[in-house]
Amino acid sequence: MKSMSERQAIRAVGRIGWFLARHSLASIAVLGFACLLWTVVYVGLLLWAMVVGGGLGGPLAYPGGLLFVLLSGTFVSLVLLLPSTALAEWYADRSGWPILVQIPISVVFLILLSAAVVTVASASGLHLSVRGASIRFGVLAGASLVPLGVYWWVAQGGPLLLSVLRHFRSVLRK
Repeated sequence: MKSMSERQAIRAVGRIGWFLARHSLASIAVLGFACLLWTVVYVGLLLWAMVVGGGLGGPLAYPGGLLFVLLSGTFVSLVLLLPSTALAEWYADRSGWPILVQIPISVVFLILLSAAVVTVASASGLHLSVRGASIRFGVLAGASLVPLGVYWWVAQGGPLLLSVLRHFRSVLRK
């Protein structure tokens, strides 16, 4: 028979594994969505260039853009989306709030983290004016909202489904 500490350790490893699996899947979904969006934009630009008789660009335009999307998407996933979602999950769980309350909390954390990223970038030698930093903050936070939505729904879809199933099971038992 397993001792209580062994069971606790197994549960902790299971929770960590579940957390890592959900957030890895969410990051992959965001990166896949971003790459798909870049592909659609690139094909649209190629079609537009053919219609207006413009140049089609160099052979590295698509792969270069795809590499940029992958690198910037990975940065945004690891620095903004993962912490925003994880902190919101932790805060809502500790407060006893329903899972959907995590959405606005995630947005608040995203805004705070975006401000921190712009502040660090400004302090590290970009020498931005207040206006320039404000614009960069607005672009970063605004452009990260849709990826945050995709990330959150993928990462929290499993727990949300389990929560709904538990609720219906408890209703059916009454």
